[in-house]
Amino acid sequence: MPPRPGGLRSPSLQPYVGYLQDRWQAGCTNIAQLIREIRALGYAASGSLVRQALLPWRPPRPVRGSPSRSGRRRVRRYSVRWLCLRPPDQLDVDEQAALDQVLADDDEVAKGYALLQQFRHVVAERTVAGLGCWLADAEASGLAPFVSLAKGLQEDRAAVEAGLQLPWSNGPVEGLVTRVKLVKRQGYGRAKLDLLRSRLIAAP
Repeated sequence: MPPRPGGLRSPSLQPYVGYLQDRWQAGCTNIAQLIREIRALGYAASGSLVRQALLPWRPPRPVRGSPSRSGRRRVRRYSVRWLCLRPPDQLDVDEQAALDQVLADDDEVAKGYALLQQFRHVVAERTVAGLGCWLADAEASGLAPFVSLAKGLQEDRAAVEAGLQLPWSNGPVEGLVTRVKLVKRQGYGRAKLDLLRSRLIAAP
């Protein structure tokens, strides 16, 4: 039998200590369920009191990556989105194996992943010809997010191609706008133009 936690000495819990110990020994370690059960028996105090009292009965959780009670090593869990969006050269061996399994199990995910890597190559190499091929492949993929993105890029095709070919961008302008917004928010509502101008000039 687990040792009686100190919280169970509370007068409001005393009438239910034996019941809780019997249920725990029977295998019911769901604290929320135990709270419901003793409420049905007349317990009227706080559920958090029961939770704090029973938590010490639970064994410590195994350290991540350490063997479980059965001796088997715990399996790492991965986010599929994270595996797909992370650059392939930044995946370790286990992550790459997990990604390969995901792509083998789902044709649509595999198709989307291929389009993602193709688009990455277009942006990295800044190739207008590659953009045309990608747009055609995306529209023919039947995957709604990629079809929608391809249509949006087609509508502004000239600007997209200019972004790939020209060395200029609106990055400095966007950075300045972000700086102005930050200084304005730091004024906590004091946003008169003369004060904002003075603060912008004085800001580092």
